[in-house]
Amino acid sequence: MRRSLLFAVAGFIAACNGKATKEQCSEMLDKYLDMTIESDPSLADLPPAEARAAREMKKALHKSQPKYATVANQCEAEITKSEYRCAMKAPNPETWQACID
Repeated sequence: MRRSLLFAVAGFIAACNGKATKEQCSEMLDKYLDMTIESDPSLADLPPAEARAAREMKKALHKSQPKYATVANQCEAEITKSEYRCAMKAPNPETWQACID
């Protein structure tokens, strides 16, 4: 009985602190892009609809670069669920980065 309880606890800990999933990595990287693009001063003077379109275009451009795929794969291989949770709570890019360093 103790052994099965120990395995159950170990499994729960592994699930909580295992690696981030592909979906979690995508969500986490989207958050980072949103935060960095949102603070882009070149968008500040645009009307809301144009600013929204420009943000989406910048996001799509970043995601189309080979480096984005590399970072996404690296995320799946290295980022823990704990780091993911921290990054998703981050209020700015600097705090987000600190979560995964």
